[in-house]
Amino acid sequence: MMIKKSLIVFLFIASVLTAKAQEASKCEEAIAAFEAVVKSGNYDEALGGLKDLIKECPKADEKLYMFAEVAYVYKIESAQDKKSRQEFIDGLFALYDNYNKNFPAAKNRNAIKKAQLQYDQKLESEDKIFEAFDKAFTQQSHDFTGYKELEAYYSLYLKRFENGKANISTADFMSKFGDVSAQVIYAKNKILAKKSALLVKKETEPLTEEEKEFLASAKNDLDALTAVGENVDRLSSKHFSCEGLEEFYTAKFEKNKENADWLEALVNVMFLNRCYNSAVLEKGAHTLYELRPSVQSAFNMANIALRKNNTQEAVMYFDKAAQMEKNPEERADINYKIAGVFRNTDKAKAKEYTFKVMKDNPKDARPYIFLAEMYSSVTRECDVTEFERKALLWLAIDTAKKAEGVDPKYKRTVDSMVQGYEKRLPTADEMKEAGKRKGDEIKYGCWINETVTLPKIK
Repeated sequence: MMIKKSLIVFLFIASVLTAKAQEASKCEEAIAAFEAVVKSGNYDEALGGLKDLIKECPKADEKLYMFAEVAYVYKIESAQDKKSRQEFIDGLFALYDNYNKNFPAAKNRNAIKKAQLQYDQKLESEDKIFEAFDKAFTQQSHDFTGYKELEAYYSLYLKRFENGKANISTADFMSKFGDVSAQVIYAKNKILAKKSALLVKKETEPLTEEEKEFLASAKNDLDALTAVGENVDRLSSKHFSCEGLEEFYTAKFEKNKENADWLEALVNVMFLNRCYNSAVLEKGAHTLYELRPSVQSAFNMANIALRKNNTQEAVMYFDKAAQMEKNPEERADINYKIAGVFRNTDKAKAKEYTFKVMKDNPKDARPYIFLAEMYSSVTRECDVTEFERKALLWLAIDTAKKAEGVDPKYKRTVDSMVQGYEKRLPTADEMKEAGKRKGDEIKYGCWINETVTLPKIK
């Protein structure tokens, strides 16, 4: 009923537009009705009246072009034959032209979207499509943020470089690779910033439908951009070495040392290519952390310190990352990493951090497995007798079984661990020799700080 009503309103207003085209209120009403028709999914009806609406109200509101684009894109994607698809493509291109003509100052992405459509539908030669992308990348870098266009643009550039026809030098190739890598980071950070702002807004006021849609798609868009960045690196890495990357980023560093997106790209690229001993990686990671302290930049610093066997510095940065991390499960992962760092140097600290993991993520079985392995491997560091060391295996078994209770998929792992521990448990003769019997308690100090009640030995 609502759809029918909006359509009637739309057609009625369209019929009187000629007589009252200059009345802004009538244009506003007509565009509002047009919006309702598009949102109802009646794309044929919407496009049927679009030509007259643009003719009579070309400068009334950018929304006219935005909603018309929705209708055209749907019709292109659902077209059953090449002829009708081309008609809708031509209509969309004309729409973009009208949009640019009537709103020349608008910051739209029409040129980028047009190039992407040409690429998807193979409407022009690769050279012409690349030129369109390249112009947009150069002139509209702040809007060149879609994962599809970034992947298409770089794919075309890489092809030109590899076939040698464009005479692209290795230096130019490295420069483009660096620019696109940084652009991927910029696009991701743009989404993250908007997502963060909307989550804050959501706490105090309702979001618009558009904002809700943005939040709903943010994770997929971020994942897609991450995949594009990794793919750009994977396809390109055969053309350079760690030495080449070091030389390139060192030469560009001073110019970009205050560009956080560029620095983040530097760090990502060097890590992806396993250039762990790079001086410019360490310099870039440190500058990035100072410029933009974040979970990731602190995590980068921690990993670099860890590779240099500087565990104290590594833990410091891991701790900073954990403190900044708002997501409990992500924070648990960082604390689990810290527990691993401490495992062979400070077992009390290692145990402390496993408890932090349990608190932040009660569904994580790993800390129980971790602790069970620690209990089962006590040697002389806690000044325990041979019997007491073996008795700790009962604690190891109980701890391991908790892992299965938390996450049943660990059952096979737990079963295997328990079987191994049971073979090493004290015998009845060993218990008698130690002067112990069922129900006795052994209190452990040291980092263990637990009590084991001795069971009956069969």
